[in-house]
Amino acid sequence: MNWTQIKRLARGLNLPSIHEDTRADGFPCLRAHGRLWTWWDETLGAPGFRLPSGERDFLIASDPEAFFVTDAEAAFNHVLARPELLDPLWVRGNLSLSWRALAPALFTRLFPGEGPPVPEFMEH
Repeated sequence: MNWTQIKRLARGLNLPSIHEDTRADGFPCLRAHGRLWTWWDETLGAPGFRLPSGERDFLIASDPEAFFVTDAEAAFNHVLARPELLDPLWVRGNLSLSWRALAPALFTRLFPGEGPPVPEFMEH
């Protein structure tokens, strides 16, 4: 999957409060509710994703060929992926879950029971 395909998939979720932006390091990204949601690391040619606290090590252990982390991302609940090994269903699930986790409390109150439980992302 390339960045265009990931953006298309993300926009296809029809979730509100999504916009295209650029990270401080110049990498293109999508923001959900004004916060970093997913991005493309142009140096590595790899997409990045937010994860719930504690999930990254499990994800990397389950598929070390597809998922990895760099020193720059290690302090955050982020993971990078090799685009040629990404499963679009995983991307869709991750984006849905992370959008919900980033949503203001109002969204989860308006839509109780919609989707999986809301994970918490620890910010560093």
